[in-house]
Amino acid sequence: MSTHPKSPARTAARPAVRRLPRVLVALLSLGALTLVSPGEAQARKKKPKSDPSYLYLDGVRERVFWNDGDSFKVMEGSRKGLKARLVGYNTLESYGPVHFWGGFHGWELYRIAKDGAKFAQKGEWTCKVMGPVDGYGRALVECPDLRKAIIRKGYAHVFAVGEEPDAELVEAQRQAQNERLGIWSKGIPTHIVTSIHSTDELTDEDRAKGKTNSYNRVCDTRTGKSFVIEHTTPFKPCDAWCYGASCMVYLPFDVRFGDKRPACVVGDGGERNRLVAAPVLGYPSTETKDDKSARQARGDK
Repeated sequence: MSTHPKSPARTAARPAVRRLPRVLVALLSLGALTLVSPGEAQARKKKPKSDPSYLYLDGVRERVFWNDGDSFKVMEGSRKGLKARLVGYNTLESYGPVHFWGGFHGWELYRIAKDGAKFAQKGEWTCKVMGPVDGYGRALVECPDLRKAIIRKGYAHVFAVGEEPDAELVEAQRQAQNERLGIWSKGIPTHIVTSIHSTDELTDEDRAKGKTNSYNRVCDTRTGKSFVIEHTTPFKPCDAWCYGASCMVYLPFDVRFGDKRPACVVGDGGERNRLVAAPVLGYPSTETKDDKSARQARGDK
């Protein structure tokens, strides 16, 4: 899921910060269409209601609801309402077609994110709570068998925050990449953008403390190490930010669901979230002076 565990990044030794002199922002074209596109129709196709999901948490069998492939909520018992974020890996955001790289458009990676959630739902995994809650109020949970399996299937990528990645997980990811599975099937970016934060999200308390920078988080697809890139950009809904050949569309939480979703994540908008060649590709000129004179005489530009 594109949200990530905040507490390791905030409370543990913070990983080295990389700064960009300029943050590249591409405003995606907004369509006025309200019809559901073929890509969205396939991505949002209704499936039969799934059976309840269970896993073992600290030795206790719990009924859970999987929000996506890396987070769940306990639905019954003494821990009812407990929200959990799994550590060691990350799945893509499943609230809309916001990721794109290689030959993928947004709806294609959205479907893979949903497939990752279904994969997590079908197993009774053995898990344990690792420690305090993260910045989103979720317990950090480790499910060793699940994280290795979901990475090996290509539904997720290794994701280490402030610590060394598990070598076994990195090897499972390398195998999935070599076989072009899941999120690697139409291209392998050097990095994946996992979250975007606008400076508009800074609170009055942040500003009172003199904080002016926000950050975006990216993850190296070779090593599994994540790091933050600080910036001073006030992103707006549907701005896209790219790093290491992957891109992500910025959507603040209040427009991610329901009728408030903007056009860039509805219908054809999700299919336009993709990498395309520039209209004019630059290349070294081989034109001679005589060629130039002849071209100008013809009135060609």
